[in-house]
Amino acid sequence: MCNMRELVIVIIALFLISCEQENEINDLRVIDVESNVGKSRQVFLSEVAESIEYIPLETTEESFLGIPRRNQFVYENDLLFVCQKGDYFKIFNSKGNYLSAFNQRGNGPKEYVASDMFIVDSSGKVLSIGSARNIVEFKITGEYIRTINYPVEESLRGLSYNDLGKIGNNYYILSPNIITSKDYLNYSAIILDSTSKIVLKIPYPKISREFVNKLAQEKLFNGLRPPSSQITPKLFRFKNNVRVITETDENIISVNEDLHIDTVYRLKYGKYCIKNYPDSYNITYTKAPFLQLFGSIYESSAFLFMSFRTGKLPLKHWEYTNRDGAKMSSPVSCSYFNKKTGQF
Repeated sequence: MCNMRELVIVIIALFLISCEQENEINDLRVIDVESNVGKSRQVFLSEVAESIEYIPLETTEESFLGIPRRNQFVYENDLLFVCQKGDYFKIFNSKGNYLSAFNQRGNGPKEYVASDMFIVDSSGKVLSIGSARNIVEFKITGEYIRTINYPVEESLRGLSYNDLGKIGNNYYILSPNIITSKDYLNYSAIILDSTSKIVLKIPYPKISREFVNKLAQEKLFNGLRPPSSQITPKLFRFKNNVRVITETDENIISVNEDLHIDTVYRLKYGKYCIKNYPDSYNITYTKAPFLQLFGSIYESSAFLFMSFRTGKLPLKHWEYTNRDGAKMSSPVSCSYFNKKTGQF
């Protein structure tokens, strides 16, 4: 349990305002990653943040925080949601006042098995918790709303899910956790309605599927498995739309509330594209001559924020201190794309 007298959370309120030919550079949808390899500079928060708020959290016996789960903080509609180890939630307002806590973990019909994935709708009123079995909705008071079971059909047999998103008030989008089986390469994402009915399937990109199949064959031949981080799709939200990208694909697509799909960004990797290296399965990430997306992607109305594994490319490494106090270094670089100017 946290023994600090005061726990301060920094909330950065970002602006709320989206390779083939030469003329693509003038298209704001094209993110020219290739031309920026080897270039880096210090970025100040004032360049990308509209305001910075320091919120001291209330420190009463019931509001003390334990150890939060990794990446399990959500700030939505002036509410801060924290998921702690043990799969229970604590909720604070924008002043840091403690509002409520709940833990409905269990095997019952109105409980969640685990909080593997959780999201909060844009109103800040509904908390959706995804596990290996289903999605369970709760009010922020902890009151049960409903359960959305995962669909069962032959093309989805054996599939587990890596990420969860909500489109408007009526649809959920799930991205598969892809390991090695070719059967898992059918879809980048599936979309369900509140009755668990599949309303849309987004195919896994054909070119990426061919590359991954070849990668899987080579790895399996060597008794290995292709790393899921190379082939598992990622989801991230912008307003009421959900973006989808696969690691080996350069296109970021978007799904809106009407379930209309559009390509909103194209990552121009050029010679640093992983598909140029069919033996990538045999290259450690510290020695890779290509770029790979790393971690979560965030989007504001003005910027797109991404991190990349940079391998042996000439970019400054991420330096940090681990929990034991040792200084560490990793070939990871942060980046942002200016949606107004097209500058990466």
